[in-house]
Amino acid sequence: MACEAGIKTMAVGLILEPEQAEAVLQGGQADLIAIGRQALYDPNWPLHAERALIGEAADFERWPVQAGWWLERRERGLRALQAEPGRK
Repeated sequence: MACEAGIKTMAVGLILEPEQAEAVLQGGQADLIAIGRQALYDPNWPLHAERALIGEAADFERWPVQAGWWLERRERGLRALQAEPGRK
């Protein structure tokens, strides 16, 4: 466990999914998570993680302006489609 080292510890390598990172933290296996390579693949990984872990309560305010405004509109459109009768 992380607390046994007496210093802050960091999990690194092959942390791909937000749920995986959260499980490591909640399980006490590390105090910090490094997402270096995954952040290279997806520079918005922290923002995607927020949406994955918090859900729709996380808005697009913290997203880069060039993406956030469009994603907010898309989200509203998807909600409207889902609210239509006969849609699941």
